[in-house]
Amino acid sequence: MFQWAEKFQHQQDWFTLLIILTFISYVHLYSENRNQFKLLVALWKIKTYFKIFDKEKFVNPFLKFNLVLTMISLITFSLLGYFFYDKLLMSLYGEISFFTFYLVVSSLVIIRYWILKLIFKYSNQFKLFQHTVFKSISYYGSISLYTIVFISFYYYRFYDNINLLFIITALIICLVYLSHLTIYIEIIQKNPSSIVYLILYLCAFKIAPWLWLYKSVY
Repeated sequence: MFQWAEKFQHQQDWFTLLIILTFISYVHLYSENRNQFKLLVALWKIKTYFKIFDKEKFVNPFLKFNLVLTMISLITFSLLGYFFYDKLLMSLYGEISFFTFYLVVSSLVIIRYWILKLIFKYSNQFKLFQHTVFKSISYYGSISLYTIVFISFYYYRFYDNINLLFIITALIICLVYLSHLTIYIEIIQKNPSSIVYLILYLCAFKIAPWLWLYKSVY
């Protein structure tokens, strides 16, 4: 009469592995850069974080701390996109694997970075580009911690609650939107002459790739 119960979800093994990897990465950052990490994850202290660490020796996106944050962000937002698609859109457009989401998102981020770097370098606005990228990486890294907690809570406790998933996605999108809005307002206030490059950055490379991705999927 006794039978083994099936796992809650067939994706649980790989999802749990990604969750563990993400939290191990955060713990690693905390162990190596305790003060920096504490300020980073406290969104309400992010201005203090930028005052201390928005310096030449910290803004390089290829520094270990920034690279790990980028990796965490790519995994986290790919997971969020995967679950949103899997629960709300898959019946309309067919199944898409998490790996596909991760590969597409990562490719767009990498290609956009190098194109922007080339443009801003030859426009004599490379410092503006460096500081903008650093703040973007920092915001995404901070928001990703809250995102992975919300996703874990949703997945392990309320997997069939589509409304909760929608609320989480909307909340994260709002946080990302507000964080970038803050970055752009600061740029305009400090350097009004850079508004032309900011418009280029927003229209051609910040918005267009995601519109292309949206149209290619839907």
